[in-house]
This record gives sequence, C-alpha cells and structure tokens, in this order.
Amino acid sequence: MLDTITARSPEDQLQPLKYDNLQTTGALRASWIRDPNQKCPIAPSQLTMKNMAESGWGIRHEKRSFPPDQIYEEAIELGLSGEELYRKMVLWKSGVSRGKYWVHDYKLQTGPGVIFATDSFRPDSAYWAQIAQAVYKDEHPIEDLKYVIQCNIINPETMLFVQKSLYVADNGLGWPDDRMHVWEENTAEYQALLGTRLAKGVAYLVLGAFPRGTRRIARIVTWGGRYISYIQMRFDIEKA
Repeated sequence: MLDTITARSPEDQLQPLKYDNLQTTGALRASWIRDPNQKCPIAPSQLTMKNMAESGWGIRHEKRSFPPDQIYEEAIELGLSGEELYRKMVLWKSGVSRGKYWVHDYKLQTGPGVIFATDSFRPDSAYWAQIAQAVYKDEHPIEDLKYVIQCNIINPETMLFVQKSLYVADNGLGWPDDRMHVWEENTAEYQALLGTRLAKGVAYLVLGAFPRGTRRIARIVTWGGRYISYIQMRFDIEKA
C-alpha cells in the first residue's frame, strides 16, 4: 500500500512550522537545490576513487550482489533489476578525531540509477555525499542517478523523528508500519525529513553532483522493514 502526502497550499505554508528546527534545516537545503542564485556553502565535489586510494583509503570491491535483502522486494517493485549486478564496496580510513582513534567506515552498493547506503560511520572525514558520488561515478554516469535508498537506519536523530514525531496519531500513523508513505516536496514532513542527518547527506549529494537548479529530490519515501522494523528511506531524484 502506498500512502501519499501532497504539498500544502501557499497559504498553509505561511502557518507556524510544524516540526521546528528540523523543518527549517530541510527547507533551507531544498532551497539551495532548487535556486541556483541562492548562496550555498556546498561546492561541486571533485572527489574520485583515485583520489581516495592515493590518500590512504582502504577500498574493498566485493562480488556483485543482489539488491540488499531488507529492501529487495521494494527495489523490484520500483523497477530495479533483481539480478546480481550491484557492486558492493567497503571503504575505510583510520584517523584521530577529538583526541580519539577512529576508523571511518562506509558500505555502499551501486547499480544503474541507484545508490544503496547500507552502513556508514564518519567521526571526521570526507562527507558521505562525496564518497557516494565518487563510488557511483566510478562505474555509472551521474546523470543516470534516480534513487538513493538508505537501508536499516539506526541513526538516533532520524529514528527519533520518524518514530516519535512523524509516525504519530496526528498524522494518522503509528510505528512500526511496513507500508510505504510518500512525502512530496514542499510538505512540512518532507522538509523535516530532509533536515535529519542522513537525509542532509542526500541533499549534499545532489548539490555536489549536479549543477544547481537542474535536479531536485522530488519526494522522500519512508517505511519499516517487512520483517525487521528498521527505518528505510528512499529519495527520488528527478530533473527540475
């Protein structure tokens, strides 16, 4: 079942913010994407896989795989291939942040038109958006990117917002919920979701990968896993 939340009218958008700072943060990033004339701190990303290898990143290319198990059925329903054609990569680099030793760790799967973000840990290094763009462009034209899907989200900020503020009785929802809910651009819910930490990474990916004003995140889709109720999020990237 697909539940769609449509955009509010201009009059509605003048009402007080429904989700406070998260909504403000997400609305600002949406405006950076939409308006190339607005001042934006995110520059086009020049990071490449070659750059990363030369600067000491560990890069492991794993065997081709199916879409991630936790969202396999949803990927097929979306029209993505269910075959073993997706490249799975693990990238890591050790470092020191705030006086502590860390290992920066990213796990990604990429295929034609899609990035699956399966795990990341970034105390202090290149942004996830830059790394995801470099990994995708290493094998596919960035112009073909249509979807970013974040799997089994456990980021505390994102979990707290989705489970305690978004999936609530006032929105006719409750958590857990394995139905897909669609939050269209310019809704309060879309803006607040885009203000969460993981979603901001997707906004920065769009800002770093495409000339501003040429692409948009048209909608954000959320659902709980069918078997394990982790949060899943899909970002639909379309031409502006």
